[in-house]
Amino acid sequence: MIFLIALAGLAGFILIALADLAAGGGRAKVRQYLAAGIVAYIVLLITIYFVLPAFIIQNILWLNAIGIFFAAFGLFANDQTAKKKRNIGVSLAGVLVALLVIGGIVCVIANFAVYQSTYDHVVQSTEEVAKPLDEDKTPIAIAPSSVRNKMNKKMSVVPDTQLYHLGSLQTQTVGGTNEYIAAVEFDGFFKWLKGGETKGYFVIDATDLGAQPEFVEDELSYVPSAYFHKDLKRIIYSRYPSYIQEGEARLEVDEEGKAWYVQTVYQPKLFTQKANGDDIQVVVVNPYNGESAIYDADEAPDFIENTISPEMASKLNTYYGEYSGGFWNRHFGKAGVKIPNDNGTEHGVTAVFAEDGSIQYFTDFKSPKENIDSALGYSMVDGRTGEVTFYGGEKNNGIMDSSGAVEVVEKEYPEKKWEGKMPVLYNIDGNPTWVISVLDSNGIFKQYAYVRAADSDYVVFGEDAKSTLEAYRLQLATDTSTAESTGDAPVHKVSGEVNRLYISGDNAGSKTIQFLLTDQDVIYSINATDAPYAIFLKEGDQVSFEAAMHDGAKSATIEQISIEGLN
Repeated sequence: MIFLIALAGLAGFILIALADLAAGGGRAKVRQYLAAGIVAYIVLLITIYFVLPAFIIQNILWLNAIGIFFAAFGLFANDQTAKKKRNIGVSLAGVLVALLVIGGIVCVIANFAVYQSTYDHVVQSTEEVAKPLDEDKTPIAIAPSSVRNKMNKKMSVVPDTQLYHLGSLQTQTVGGTNEYIAAVEFDGFFKWLKGGETKGYFVIDATDLGAQPEFVEDELSYVPSAYFHKDLKRIIYSRYPSYIQEGEARLEVDEEGKAWYVQTVYQPKLFTQKANGDDIQVVVVNPYNGESAIYDADEAPDFIENTISPEMASKLNTYYGEYSGGFWNRHFGKAGVKIPNDNGTEHGVTAVFAEDGSIQYFTDFKSPKENIDSALGYSMVDGRTGEVTFYGGEKNNGIMDSSGAVEVVEKEYPEKKWEGKMPVLYNIDGNPTWVISVLDSNGIFKQYAYVRAADSDYVVFGEDAKSTLEAYRLQLATDTSTAESTGDAPVHKVSGEVNRLYISGDNAGSKTIQFLLTDQDVIYSINATDAPYAIFLKEGDQVSFEAAMHDGAKSATIEQISIEGLN
């Protein structure tokens, strides 16, 4: 295929040569053009082979610019042809150069003009209420940098380990288990010559902090780090030259344990390199024999959960957030503009497991106005379809963005230089909350941090997700300004005898009553504003009420209560 693309890059050269030869010049001129043409063709072949430019209008123009440059050697060669006989070739060359310049200008203008269209072609939806966090479905437990640290420490188990380095991480669900997968890749050209095939890939449970990576031996030949005819990017380019490859190819494993490489691709809009958000494809390559197939992103084989690369997810977020009003509005009027933050783990996005087991890419958005660190909401990009779902609503107004939340966490341990990574926003019991992994300078996991997004004074740290979540919920329940139950939790009918009682108040005079029931360890909280008679509650009273809480929760907020003998 690259031979035909190189030939297309010689179109301008051939036209000039034919026009000039038609004006005369004899065999000497033919030899000059033939020599220049051969050199130009070789240069184009080498350029295309190593650069791999997609076969689109923009790239055809600059490839022809190379060909026209070499045509000048034949056009202006010193020979016996009269100057006037070369005017046709010179004139045609001038026309072609002008066309190239005009084409370049058109491409530049088109890149500005299609931003509104790129926004319109992003598959999108808006939700007014953020999804609540279930303690049984917490975010990915291990930040990617911590995972890579663990895998790199296990590289010694790889046969001929000196030939390889760790490749890109992929998030996937295999057999009902949430996993990180990373292939080992060649560590350079000479290592590839020596090894010939990579030795396999690492797998680790993505939600178990104590998990250790397991190395799976599996010899793969057609990989991203190979060269020449086994280079994965070159294989895809040779078969689908009109597609742009977005991001790196990543390894996924099917239910039988067979490895596949997955590469996100798209055909750009005319005269540009901009993607159509509703027309994204994926190339699936068999790394054992190099065979490949191309699918629409949402129609790929079921085991592939990331047909959308992190790079593409980030690009879709940019289209969606910044260009709803086109290019000029983005940079001048800025009406409706939302800027995606870049605090994600990969290319500004963070891969998380959704409740249905699918992969979603999380990103929060901020205002284009400087010195404002409040979030405008957040998005989830579906890992298979590329659909951008934006979560805004009243509860997300005025909350800090991910940069502010990370800063709050890092201020807690300035002497240790721990870093906040992988911030993800959830709605916990009606309160937008940042869930952040705290890592040391080596990428080793240290703690979880739960930060109330509307009040940076509420920060809870813990060594595992479940206990940190419960501690955070307990802190929320003791604060009269946040005491409310989550409507998404199951409602339980509760009755019993009050065993312990505590009444607290705030500066505004509001009272919160907290109590324990005999033989129960759940802390129940109720505000006197909702239930005025609750301030007369005492130990030994028989009570009954309904509480919305998750199974195993250590605290719950209630709104009404029945006290035997009182009401």
